[in-house]
Amino acid sequence: MKIQRFQLNILLILSFSLAVSGCNDPAPIAGEPENDSEVVLQDYLLAEGETWHPEKTYTVHGTLEIPPDVTLEILPGTTVKFGRDALVKVRGVLKVGTSLSQGGLGEPVHLTSDNIGPQPGDWKGILFDHTHDLESFLRGTIVEYATVALDIKTTSPTVVDCTLRLNKTAIALDGSNAKIQHNEILDNNTGISTTGRQTRPQIEKNNVTKNETGIICENVQSIIRDNNLNGNIHALRLQVKFDLQIANNWWGTPVTEEIDRVILDASDRDIINKQVGNVYYQPIAETRIVDAGPR
Repeated sequence: MKIQRFQLNILLILSFSLAVSGCNDPAPIAGEPENDSEVVLQDYLLAEGETWHPEKTYTVHGTLEIPPDVTLEILPGTTVKFGRDALVKVRGVLKVGTSLSQGGLGEPVHLTSDNIGPQPGDWKGILFDHTHDLESFLRGTIVEYATVALDIKTTSPTVVDCTLRLNKTAIALDGSNAKIQHNEILDNNTGISTTGRQTRPQIEKNNVTKNETGIICENVQSIIRDNNLNGNIHALRLQVKFDLQIANNWWGTPVTEEIDRVILDASDRDIINKQVGNVYYQPIAETRIVDAGPR
């Protein structure tokens, strides 16, 4: 009997231990992927080239860094979400969306906030950091809810057929010859800003509409033509003492007095408290440019 009671006690102890250990199993960590179709990256440095596919959803926290001589390609149809203050730092090559050599556009790439109630400035954006690279591009891509969606410094990626919306600044060009063509740039605090005097970014055939300020220009060498610049609170703001000459843009009206109201330059002494030049915008487009914006 004593042996049977001893065995019974051992069984009870083992059963209790297993029950307790089961209660203490670690719970799933919030934010971890629930299946193989979700990829979560934290402060991720690419060690070699990668291709991201639309079969997976990617979420980036912290800094995603593309080092020199490394390429990240994000294929059409892919969604990438960014956590609070996430940043993509490009020192290598970034290719997003439909190839520039392909005729038609594929499904759009979405670069967006992972916040349930997203707001402009949720994530920092994409910084092209003095890469001196000409291979990077974004085509057929939607970029939204960033502080500076595309912060382009001393490099010249191509940005074409994209939608940049609901950012604090959609595109900032500093010392860049980038091609910014056939894009929809809307509902941002600032659509495009340009600085740096020895470069000539090409800002052509875009719809820059419904922003607080469409274009802020300090680089008067910028090529700004064949754009629809209507519907902004201020279509263009000049912030340098030199004159800016742009032509053949649609301002929402052919009436020069109304165009003058949406341009801030030397004629607005009561508003601007620094020395700036004049914007010369003749000749103007008489009607909306129908082939501007994504194709």
